[in-house]
Amino acid sequence: MTMRTIQRNSKGAAVEDVQKRLRVLGYSLNVDGVYLDRTQIAVSEFRRREGLPAGDFVDEACWKALVDATFTLGDRMLYLRMPYFHGRDVKCLQDILNALGFIVGEADGIFGAHTEHALRDFQASIGLVDDGVAGATTYDAIQRLRHAWEGKGAVTAAEAQAHMGFARAAGVLENAEIVFFGMDVLGREVASRAANLAQASAPFSGVTSADRLSVEPSASALMVGIGLTGSLPSRDGHVVAFGDDYAFASRVETAVEMAEGKPRRIFIELSEELPAARPDADPVRWAQHLAVAILDALCSALG
Repeated sequence: MTMRTIQRNSKGAAVEDVQKRLRVLGYSLNVDGVYLDRTQIAVSEFRRREGLPAGDFVDEACWKALVDATFTLGDRMLYLRMPYFHGRDVKCLQDILNALGFIVGEADGIFGAHTEHALRDFQASIGLVDDGVAGATTYDAIQRLRHAWEGKGAVTAAEAQAHMGFARAAGVLENAEIVFFGMDVLGREVASRAANLAQASAPFSGVTSADRLSVEPSASALMVGIGLTGSLPSRDGHVVAFGDDYAFASRVETAVEMAEGKPRRIFIELSEELPAARPDADPVRWAQHLAVAILDALCSALG
């Protein structure tokens, strides 16, 4: 059914709805249900801003653009579909994911494959089922992390580097109780090396690997499991996909903050595509590289 065009001298609830949406977008006009000069001017400017054909009327294309522009995060469930969801709420979600280190790329307000992938990684890191659906549970978690993203732009390489480096974080290591444990051969090697690096940087730190524990870890300990995808117990734990990208530390920080339980527990997921997992790679060099990056990220998260 074709929408009836709303234009000058139109009256009623439809006009009032248009005026309310325009006010949300910052246009100055009364909400009186009468389509006169101020409403025409606001609609003309909105159409220009949205790249719609020039005019001072609300047709179907303009109405759809108004609806998209006035969605707020949480108004609707978002997920990957065709045609893609698009609108202000999608852009808000993208901005938040970028700020937390789950890189979407350009926040263009379109829920495409990159946004779904970033959302899945975020969900896995905070202990939710990584179904790629932004619904009530995901929105609740985002609100609980408001202090971590509000007013911040996307994580940049310079910002990440400013917080990285376990060699500069002896104070963090001395006050932290971290137990590394491996879920497979590679994970155990990386866990052992991460514990050794921590001990070398801060001899009196509370960082160790599970195979060296002689007593149960305390309730305040952070348990960090490391392993390839297939060795992890499930994807509904606090799982962070390892990456050699500058935002890895931010993703770890999110997982640590949201982890619950005594002791808290998170998992670092190593991809089968990593050079460390390939038989032709130097296993010692790559295990050391992974250990350094993971310990860096934890120092940033706990610092």
